[in-house]
Parts: sequence; C-alpha cells; structure tokens
Amino acid sequence: MKKTQMPGIFALVLIAAVPAQALDTKAPPPKPAIVGAPPQKPETARAAFEALPERDRVAVQEGLGWLGLYNGVFDGAYGHRTVEALTAWQLSAAKRADGIVTPAAVAALGASAAKAKASVGFKVIDDPATGLRIGAPLKLLEKHDSAANTASLKSGDGAVGLYLKATKGNLAALYQSLSADSGPRKVAYKFLKPDAFFVTTGEEGDNKFYRRYAVAPGGGDNAPLRGFAFLYPKSRAAALDPVALAIANAFDPFPTTAPVAAAPTPTSTPEPPKLTATALIVAPGVAVTALDPAVCKAPMIGGKPVRFLEAQGGLTRLGGEFASAEPIPLGPGGGDLVALSLSGSGARAVLDVASVAGAGDAKVIAALGPAASGAPLFDRQGRLVAFVAPIASSIRRAGVTLAVPHATISAATLGESAAAQGVLSVPEIARLRRAAVLGVYCAS
Repeated sequence: MKKTQMPGIFALVLIAAVPAQALDTKAPPPKPAIVGAPPQKPETARAAFEALPERDRVAVQEGLGWLGLYNGVFDGAYGHRTVEALTAWQLSAAKRADGIVTPAAVAALGASAAKAKASVGFKVIDDPATGLRIGAPLKLLEKHDSAANTASLKSGDGAVGLYLKATKGNLAALYQSLSADSGPRKVAYKFLKPDAFFVTTGEEGDNKFYRRYAVAPGGGDNAPLRGFAFLYPKSRAAALDPVALAIANAFDPFPTTAPVAAAPTPTSTPEPPKLTATALIVAPGVAVTALDPAVCKAPMIGGKPVRFLEAQGGLTRLGGEFASAEPIPLGPGGGDLVALSLSGSGARAVLDVASVAGAGDAKVIAALGPAASGAPLFDRQGRLVAFVAPIASSIRRAGVTLAVPHATISAATLGESAAAQGVLSVPEIARLRRAAVLGVYCAS
C-alpha cells in the first residue's frame, strides 16, 4: 500500500491532570492503578504493531479514527499519533495502557469501525461527474445532484454537504485562494505539498469545513485538479469530525484501479409505485383490467409483481398470485350499474362504490378518477356487465370529482350471460364482490 503524508484534520491536545493531593492535603487517597502488565519499552510496542499484517494495522487506525481518537492517515505506519490514540483507547477501556496491539484489540477496533460506518452508510464510490473516488456517508447525505464536473451530496435539511469538483488550473494558486481568511471563512489549518495536494480546515459561520484538492501527475499551470469540500454544523462536530477524517482517507482524485461501488444517481429518490388502475379476479391467478401494457412496464398488485398475459378488445389479463375467487356471473347490461374501484395510494387505498347511470353507446355517467380505469361494473343482480375504459384524467371543482360520461368495455368476451337472480342493494353488491377487486400499481 502506498504511504502518503496527510496532516490531521484537527490538532489533538493532551493535558496531564494535576494530582488532586498536590492542591488539597485533605484529598482522598488516589485510586488504585490500572491493573495490567507493566509499561513496555517503545521498541516493544513498535515491534508488536509492525509485526501485524498491513490490513490489521490499517484497521486499528481506522477504528481509532471512527472513535474520534486518531486523526491521521490510515496507512498502517507506526507513529506518535497512533501510539497516543491507542493508549487513550486502552485507558478509556480500563485496560493495560502499554501500547501493545493484541489480536483482541484488532478485532474490537475493527468492529467499532464497522458499526460506525454502518450507522452513517459510509461507502467508497466513484463519481461519474468528476471522475474522483471518495467515501461518503450515504445515510446522512440522501439528496444527490450533479452537473458538468461538479456533484453534491447533501442531507435532507441541507445542513451537511459533500461537494465534489473537477477543474483545471494551478494548484498553488488555488491553495492561495482557499487558504486565506475571507468573510465568514476562518482558516484554522492549511498545508500545501507542491505539485501534489493541499488541505485547508476551519470554520465558516456556524459550520466547520474540510477541503482537499489534488493535481494530476505532471502538474503545470493548467493541470487537471480534483477535490472536495465537506461542510457540517459546529454543533455536530463530535459526531461528524470522524466522518470528515474517513472521507479524507478515502479520497482518491485520480483512481487507477477498477471502479468500486456505483456512485449515487444524481436525481431525487424515485417515487413509490402509484395506484394506476383497478382489476377484477376472474379466475385463480388471473385478473382483468383495462390497463394498457405500454404505459405500465412493471405492474404490481398487493406489493408483488404481476405479468401481462394478453390484451384483447381493450381488456388486459394479468397473471399473479391472486387468491381464488368465486366465479362471477355475467349480465347483459342495461339499467343502473354499480362501479367498484380503488382510490388513494399504498395502504390507504380504499374501495369506492358508485351507483352509475347508463348514457348509451357503451358509456356511463359517474364521478371516477384515473385509478378507476378497468373498474368492474355490475348490474343490480351482482352480475358483471362491463369495465370502465382507461381514464386519462378526471374533472374536479373545489376538490370534488364531477360525474361525467366515461366509456366502457363490454365483459361479454369473458363468457355467457347468466340468468337474473334477486335484486341486491348497492352495499350488498360491494360486500359480495369486494374480495375480487384489486389495485394495480405502476412505477412513475
């Protein structure tokens, strides 16, 4: 693994506590020392660390970083920052503070890093708009957008943002511009490695920032530059300082290895499937609707995908895992009819029951919305007569859907008409046929 020098994001200051008894002769006796092995010589701790495989050394630093104890490069190199962070972790756990890394410590720190990453959805991605590779807390930054050579990932409230950019220019000149205090920007730390990269950190109003840019090999006055800025509220620094460190360690401005996880699509979150039509079960595993297959590529019923079987005479058969239903007799039509359709969305979809009047020429007058496309029409004996043809839109006034003429599609092709039975009320027809009425959902 190539080792690169990267200064820490924030300086760590260790303050030695003054013994209480030095200030108060009546202070209680000191607590017993931490039980453990006697302190080891630095050479022993170094040897133990460097004897580990590189992946374990990196895992130790990464785990300490996510715990907020280490702020350096995750490169597996032994240094004073690693020693101080490891010792602080050992002390916090009331364990031996000798700086010796054991297999148990590697496992514990690796688990800490994994848990912290999972909590924010941290993943390394390749961004197609800028060409750079970077780590991002995708659970925190759910809003994604991009344009030519720029991309942004932001939290829902816009308070936290990761901004990516690809440009051309002189690295030193850009560093001079971004490392100077300007307006609300107060730079706390800045570092330039000529012809390689620079880092600036500080505050902008109520936010903290971390910026890093790198230049393509060869440099020059008009060389490719790629970088990022991570901005977040100072009030959330305790939680997001470790995230900033992880982002910086995962930053690869000019990746040469195979692509990693796909970058987030620079669009808003897709809307859930929408209630688009109504269907009627006519046989086990078969439902009929008036939905055009061309406008619904992946239909769903009851949260499960269904398939188009055939389309004929304006009606479409759907195949799926539908519960068996009692055979529904057919009627010749004529007189007042009852339309059963679904409206609303998701679990809030409800059955709409409407008494409709025939308007002649295969039409009915009813107050129906677009999701009533394919709704079955029953006569007063509960026999199926027709289906509502596809409805492009409804006419509404003051929030109320108006009753207007709607075309219908005869159900005669489904079988023979049955003899009339006793007259049923509208609620009785709704109860009798409700189990066979389904909502068809389509992705927008």
